[in-house]
Amino acid sequence: MIYQKRLKSHHDAYGSVKKQFQTETDKAVYVRNVLGGEAQKKRALYLHVPFCTKTCTFCPFHKPDELKRREYDDYLIREMDRLAGFKFMEAPIDAVYFGGGTPTALTPGQMERVLDRLHKSFTIRKDAEVSVETSITELSDDMTQVLLSGGVNRLSVGIQTFDDRGRKILGRRGSGDAAAERLLKTKRAGFRNLNLDLIYNWPGETLDDLREDLRRIRELELAGISFYSLMLHENTPIRKTITQEELVKMGRVEWDKEQFDLIMQELGEAGYQPFELTKLIRDGIDRYDYVRVRHSGGDCIALGHGAGGNLSGYHYYNTFFAPPLAKDLPISAMGVVEGDDYFVIDEFINDLQRTKVDLKAFGEKLRVDVQGLISDVLERLEKEGLIRTSGTGMELTRDGIFWGNNVIDEILRTVFSGAGLNS
Repeated sequence: MIYQKRLKSHHDAYGSVKKQFQTETDKAVYVRNVLGGEAQKKRALYLHVPFCTKTCTFCPFHKPDELKRREYDDYLIREMDRLAGFKFMEAPIDAVYFGGGTPTALTPGQMERVLDRLHKSFTIRKDAEVSVETSITELSDDMTQVLLSGGVNRLSVGIQTFDDRGRKILGRRGSGDAAAERLLKTKRAGFRNLNLDLIYNWPGETLDDLREDLRRIRELELAGISFYSLMLHENTPIRKTITQEELVKMGRVEWDKEQFDLIMQELGEAGYQPFELTKLIRDGIDRYDYVRVRHSGGDCIALGHGAGGNLSGYHYYNTFFAPPLAKDLPISAMGVVEGDDYFVIDEFINDLQRTKVDLKAFGEKLRVDVQGLISDVLERLEKEGLIRTSGTGMELTRDGIFWGNNVIDEILRTVFSGAGLNS
């Protein structure tokens, strides 16, 4: 086995590797010029809702509400109004993404107000993918209708598992049967692009439990799934209650791989194909435009407490207490101006996460011989059965997708070291 420990998240691997591309450019001057000009790139809009009505036992991110949830629609609308007058905001939006938290922790009435103002404040392309994350229990008939009427055409639903025992362990509400019925009802209401999150390798899960989850997914004929091996974070409820025996079994790479292979095999037979390291899609229904735009050099306008964005190179993070760059610049001062190579590396990583990349093309963009720098690594990875190479291209195999974060981390560190960069 080429790696002793599997990196389950890109944050464990190359999460900080891009920090070195930050510049000392005057942020206020830079952003003022950006907002005063016309947008030149594809654009996404990200709205963050930092609330959940129920905290999952495995979640390390939940904090006490710093804003009043029942006034949060007003907060988002005020942010839209502050941006509306800038020339940069006039260009059409290619993708919209509501993330969190759980956006549907807002009431249907609040969501209706936010969606209405969104369409009045920005020009959303007719073919734009408008996506909302939701839990199954908040996907009521009223909420479903509000989302459909408001132009939402993609849902990402946090199911995690249909197994009732597993749902209790993970802190999910309601039964697996009720969750499946609600998904089917939502699909019949008009949501063709319906996706769910699946967690595997939870405490006590068996292969039969996982097979039953996969059976339900196939039966529902969903557009796609994002699937994750459970990550155990310190000071979370699940980490405090898990037994040592369960911990040892869950930590075995062979067991993790057996479940991964079952997912890939059974859903592959049902027509699901890899889209990213942790995402499978069927029939090309789910385009995941928000990620595609954001990680191919596009702009991302961020709205809401906890939202991160990019305005033509200014990467920023919103919080309700962060000061603006200036009185006439209602953009968070918590940000940096990135150099051009940042976006090349970001797209390079995204292509690797999408399981295939043209090494020569990115070498030309970075002005280094990427293929030559990592030739020894490529040869070893191919012998290990983790990649396939063809000409200037490289593609992850099924085993390579399992070890994807490890592979990408090693490739990046080799490139950075060989090019004389610090990582």
